[in-house]
Amino acid sequence: MKKLSGRSIVAVALVAGLFVATPLAASAAPQRSKTSSSRTYHQEVVAYRESRYAIQLAFQSAINSARATYLEAISVATTAAERSAAQQALTTAIIQAASARSAALTNLGAPPVRPA
Repeated sequence: MKKLSGRSIVAVALVAGLFVATPLAASAAPQRSKTSSSRTYHQEVVAYRESRYAIQLAFQSAINSARATYLEAISVATTAAERSAAQQALTTAIIQAASARSAALTNLGAPPVRPA
């Protein structure tokens, strides 16, 4: 009986070792490398996003500058005409910034298309 239980323990240990080792061996397989078209696509997406971010930063900077100029003009304005002129200048600056952003985004074009 002792021999049978010893053999049983060895057999169970062997089977358990196979169950544990098989997934570990499978996960150690080399990962599939990216194709050159996939890498190129990724680089294009990164460049596209960076360009959009730069366009947005330029737009925000123009808006912040226009607002700062407006607040400075309002702080020293004494008449309704001066306040109106400051408001019109702010509106014009915002329209110009939006127009510049729109033109930049149009020139940037559509985002890259994922390879098939």
